[in-house]
Amino acid sequence: MEQILKNAFLSMKRQEGVASVEKALDAGADPFEILSICRECMEEVGNRFETGDFFLSELIYSAQVFKEISALLEPRLIAGQKEIETSGKVVFGTPKGDIHDLGKDIVITLMRAQGLNVYDLGVDVPPVLFIEKLLETGARVLALSALITPAFETMRETIELLEQNGLREKTFVIIGGGVVTELVRQEVGADAWTMDPPEGVRLCLEYIRRNSRQ
Repeated sequence: MEQILKNAFLSMKRQEGVASVEKALDAGADPFEILSICRECMEEVGNRFETGDFFLSELIYSAQVFKEISALLEPRLIAGQKEIETSGKVVFGTPKGDIHDLGKDIVITLMRAQGLNVYDLGVDVPPVLFIEKLLETGARVLALSALITPAFETMRETIELLEQNGLREKTFVIIGGGVVTELVRQEVGADAWTMDPPEGVRLCLEYIRRNSRQ
């Protein structure tokens, strides 16, 4: 199935990829393993876009493949999560310079399954909109997702605006996406990073619970 999924993302064979996922899920495959393969494929899509081997049309096509597969995975991903009641709020978006909502959408699905109230700002979001939403909602978590490197500068600017508005110390900033690393986290000034959706949800929940007791 892994090769079929790679063909779906990299060779524009959506129908084959979706059909293979349906068949695998019916046979009892782990949805998180399928998600991991899709994430690797999208990382490669992002790399090819940055090197000029892929263009915007390929990028959009691959995003649609991911969305369709995500819709198949979503019920099983939710079923694999333990239900936890929480009133935590999260502001989530893809920073300006990036139009991907791939990983973002699946993480939001898992967050909402955990009872988190997620404010999805969409893609290509400028720093000021993140700040405005945090102030409006009182959310203590800011999640930023990116698949291409131009978004890093927006991440940095957003965190600088947090500091300027007196929000930095009381806001947990987590970043994720195919191009994110520990070095990127350090450079932009985030608190945490991950490429694993369940881990991202766990880190946010841990922060919210820890601070709700303070």
